[in-house]
Amino acid sequence: MPNKKDDKQDEQSELLNFDKPDFTFIPKGNHEWRQRGPYLVCMSCELQHAVWIGMDKIMVGINKKGPILKKRTSIKGFA
Repeated sequence: MPNKKDDKQDEQSELLNFDKPDFTFIPKGNHEWRQRGPYLVCMSCELQHAVWIGMDKIMVGINKKGPILKKRTSIKGFA
């Protein structure tokens, strides 16, 4: 006699194929970056992603190439 608990688990389980995912993330060419601690976080893409820049750098602006980073020691007032 089959166990009812096993039948429930079989109904709720899902097989995933990571070689062919249902969703593919293709990032945009331009990103809206915001600094959050040691990370630069993209706020404009559908899927949130970030880049670790460390505690010794600060984002001071953005140009066509991307974020402008400077060392905290080189900025007056961030000694």
